[in-house]
Amino acid sequence: MSDDSASYSLDQESNESIAQGDAEQTLTSLLQRRTSPTACRKCHSRKVKCSGGQPCNACLANKEDECVYPRRQRVIKVTQEDLESLLREVQQLRTRSTTIAPTETPKPQSPARLGSPVLELSAQYPPWFLNSIVPHTPILIGEGSDAGFATRCRNAISDTPYNHVPRLNYPTDEYLAVLSEAEAPWPSPSKARMLVNIALWHVSDRYHVVLKSQVLHNLEQNPSLMNVMTRSKMMALFAIGELYSSRTICKNRGYPGLPFFAKATSVLSIMSERPHLDAIEIRLLLSFYSLAINRRYSAYALAGSATRLAVLMGLHLNVSENELTDPALREHRNRVWWTCYSFDRMWGVNLGNPVGVFDNVIDVDLPSDRETLSADDFSDAAYYIARTRLAQVAGQVLQVMYLRNDRPDSREGSQAQRVQDSLKNLLRWRENLPNHLCVNANDPTQTLSNACIVMTTRPIFLNILRQTIAFKKGLGPEPQIPQSAISLADACYRCARHNVRLLTDSWADGSFPTFDWLYPQYLFSSAIIIQISSLIKGKDWPHNGQEQIESAFEILCQLRDTGHLAAKEFLRHLEAIKAAISELVTSGVIPSSPDYVWPSPSDEIGASVAAIRGHPNLDMSGPLLQDLLMQPSLDLQFIDNSLSENMSQGLYWSTITPDNCMDQPWGGA
Repeated sequence: MSDDSASYSLDQESNESIAQGDAEQTLTSLLQRRTSPTACRKCHSRKVKCSGGQPCNACLANKEDECVYPRRQRVIKVTQEDLESLLREVQQLRTRSTTIAPTETPKPQSPARLGSPVLELSAQYPPWFLNSIVPHTPILIGEGSDAGFATRCRNAISDTPYNHVPRLNYPTDEYLAVLSEAEAPWPSPSKARMLVNIALWHVSDRYHVVLKSQVLHNLEQNPSLMNVMTRSKMMALFAIGELYSSRTICKNRGYPGLPFFAKATSVLSIMSERPHLDAIEIRLLLSFYSLAINRRYSAYALAGSATRLAVLMGLHLNVSENELTDPALREHRNRVWWTCYSFDRMWGVNLGNPVGVFDNVIDVDLPSDRETLSADDFSDAAYYIARTRLAQVAGQVLQVMYLRNDRPDSREGSQAQRVQDSLKNLLRWRENLPNHLCVNANDPTQTLSNACIVMTTRPIFLNILRQTIAFKKGLGPEPQIPQSAISLADACYRCARHNVRLLTDSWADGSFPTFDWLYPQYLFSSAIIIQISSLIKGKDWPHNGQEQIESAFEILCQLRDTGHLAAKEFLRHLEAIKAAISELVTSGVIPSSPDYVWPSPSDEIGASVAAIRGHPNLDMSGPLLQDLLMQPSLDLQFIDNSLSENMSQGLYWSTITPDNCMDQPWGGA
């Protein structure tokens, strides 16, 4: 070949053959091959589709004399030096490929892993759950949380050191980031009013976050003229309204309210240097919705952020009439503060995490009913006061019963004394409850107060379980349970049963919101107690606990089928406990119908009394609280050391990745 430039026709297939095949054959083919367009000259001139072939169908039908394809060439000049360089590079690649060791064939997955129930369950979720994995850094599981207690129960029942069941069901940060960039069309005026009214009904039914009159006034404005804060607040209300008006998830629409929620969070990208009430209200609304979609950490963080902003504004302190003359605005400030306070404590209790603001720095009036205040904006103050005081008691229970603190004054007294003091506070709260709040059996405050009693007494329940299982396995003596401990465990069991009954009635009459988070959480908390009570059944306990468990499972299963995120997680915990109990039955440690019962409480504790006389809707009968708490001290020394050793804030999620999450021993869940 001469030194002169040579012209060759190169197409895409030729370039691929250079990288793959023999260089000499490739160069020969370059000289011989020509490319042809897909249409002949006749079809091209008529601008019709050419079928190809010789002749093509169109030329054959028109009886054309000839069917000629143009041979258009893309000419690229390649010098001899370039060709030689190409040949050398191909030879180097061949030499390198022969020196690389062959890779090992990937091992196929084991049949057990392919058939994992967790994998099958994950396949049913929307796409944004498939990538929801536990972070690689350890995440603390608070001892006061229901999920943490469920794991402790499984480890007490079985000899297998089970890992904590990870929380996989929630919208991921990445998915929300994509939604925040997408369009969220403003609803029509009629739909916007409907969504806002539904949101106000469900939020204001429990908490005071916004002024209803102000929200409805802003709703009548042109959305394009709203400022960023008002628009974000409306989007947050739309999200809550769509969530609570839905009964199931539509596959083509995703989780109810999620696009509105993602757009509303855009206001959080810039932290206000001069915070105002709108910023606090938006965070409270977003926290409320975050909890409903099982983003519990986000809800806790948003509530904490709202509380910090409220402190910066001085909402935790009284403002005089000289500084703020409008009584409605003063009352609104006070009520927003106590909502921040309730969120901070109740969300912290749900996670077993500490509160953000201590009581000794708060100096602001509780909600009040004044004649000058609008009833539309400010509903019954007694209800908000009751919830606020209950949140305060729940925060105190969390602090003294579960949180580790090395300060000398933080955990005064024995475990028995702390249990007794916490129950006295709960009993005092119930005694001070106004009569008009006691007659409503469906009031959410009753389920919350029962849940607080369960949270206070279940450490005793757990330690009795440990001693009972150790005795049945032959690893310890027969447990000598003091009468006071039996009565407290009895209170725990009865409150759990009462909550299941209340929630079942709420489900039956339609007042159980499909996508609420708190109701399923109360159901889950109570179901754990009733489920493990079959192993340590008290003598005077009702024997239809199985019916209660089946009711709880049925409701949670129906919620899971509608797409409820938290219900899927709660069911995995309950199924894991059920599997651990089945292992005991299979191994012969316990019979299929456990026969071990505790002795009846002695006369020293007192006869069965109602926890609160005159409160007919509270099913708290039994050797429970009043006479018990009047004693100078409770005999619970047998569990003090056990609690310190076994419930010491040491429960973490292990390092779980997509590769090993299916192999974790979660008790068959």
